Amino acid sequence: MIDEHRQDLAAEYALDALDPESMRAFEAMLAGDAELKALADDLRETASALAHDAPPQLPPPELRERVLSRIRAEAQAGTPATAADAAPSTPAAPVPAPSTGGHTIVPWALAAGFAVTTAALWLERNQWQQETADLKTQIHDLAERDTLAKVKIATLSAQVDAYSKASAVIVWDPQKQRGIVKLANVPRPESGKDYQLWVIDPKYPQPVSGGLVPVDAGGMARVSFEPTQPISKADKFAISIEPAGGVPKPTGSIVLLGGN
Repeated sequence: MIDEHRQDLAAEYALDALDPESMRAFEAMLAGDAELKALADDLRETASALAHDAPPQLPPPELRERVLSRIRAEAQAGTPATAADAAPSTPAAPVPAPSTGGHTIVPWALAAGFAVTTAALWLERNQWQQETADLKTQIHDLAERDTLAKVKIATLSAQVDAYSKASAVIVWDPQKQRGIVKLANVPRPESGKDYQLWVIDPKYPQPVSGGLVPVDAGGMARVSFEPTQPISKADKFAISIEPAGGVPKPTGSIVLLGGN
């Protein structure tokens, strides 16, 4: 069984919130504890999954300047001739283009110049596409890290002796107002009862329902949830045993509780 302290460390590890020394110590701990490593990997995967579909973020200012600089450079390269360049001059005698069989022959120098220009444009296009792809990747990574920093991981502790071996973790994204609850080693509720999740927000007089948490025969659960009311601050999370189908406000025993 993973104790509450190691669950908290796993949560901080998943959010990259450990200092370098603590990170090294925890990774050494992971090397000798397969169960703890599985929990840490699972928490990191879950937190990253919530961050992955984050809403679009504004690009950083330096990206805007890079794009504008590129546009200015291309505009200058393609600037039309000036008025002086376009001033009329004494026309020279027309030189007939060489022909054979009525077909115009393109001079080799012109053909070679066209080929070089085409190759340069192709290389520039590929370079621009690669730079654009790299910038998109950078923006995505920045957005993901920013969202991940806002994700909260809470470990719940047993409030009843029968749940002393239970493991309960909640990953909560306040920006998207949704989360995931994961349970392990939880006893099945008796007939006619269900586990119900609650979000405790100080602005509400009663806990806000996060819905039912069905547990399989092995005492495991992984459920996505969205509270029935907007949450300003998820101060704590609780799981109680309620009548089958759930209730608007908690009436049964709270078996798991935690947060902050």
